[in-house]
Amino acid sequence: MISPISANQLVVEGFADLYSVVSLMKAHVAWADGKENAPVFIHMGNGAEEILKTGYLTAFLKSRPIRRFGVILDADAKPKSRYSRIRALVSGFFPVIPEKLPHEGLVVSNLVEQKRFGVWIMPDNNSEGSLETFLRHLVPDAQEPLWKHATESVEKAKEKGCSCRDNHIPKANLYTWLAWQDPPGQSPGESLTKKVLDPLSTSAAVFVNWFRKLYEL
Repeated sequence: MISPISANQLVVEGFADLYSVVSLMKAHVAWADGKENAPVFIHMGNGAEEILKTGYLTAFLKSRPIRRFGVILDADAKPKSRYSRIRALVSGFFPVIPEKLPHEGLVVSNLVEQKRFGVWIMPDNNSEGSLETFLRHLVPDAQEPLWKHATESVEKAKEKGCSCRDNHIPKANLYTWLAWQDPPGQSPGESLTKKVLDPLSTSAAVFVNWFRKLYEL
């Protein structure tokens, strides 16, 4: 449901994305507790295909209270296709939206409607992958030997008949590594809050800059 009060709103695919974005951005901007008091109201869109249905994104853009609106999706195996679909859906609001998604993420304005719109395709607006691919680069340097051991363990599990799909390997890698932390089995959002993953890593800087630019934080 579109928030009737927040000028800044964002749509993500699911809970892990929401919690990770909030936990990461809390390390960079003032972020009040409680969804209604946060600087950006974040919606869970129930997956990319739901978000990319005709009318979903434009409903937010048509909402008069919303001034800044963003969408974050996983690239999976099709980063260019994901952006092309978003571009086609919102081009009526933003006729000058570029054909290619900028490496630093999209932020475009409609001065007549006084709207800003942003797009980030995980992990880096160019590569295949997902939220977990992005978060992998926030693993602290001191943990790299353990990360390498986690990925090797996933490879061995695949060799022994593990049914994990190839496109889910980044998630398997991350959650295997998280299973070996203290306490084990933290969610990505918890691991960012507790600095198990480093929210101040330089690898997060481009995303953080995109987010702050879009929402003028």
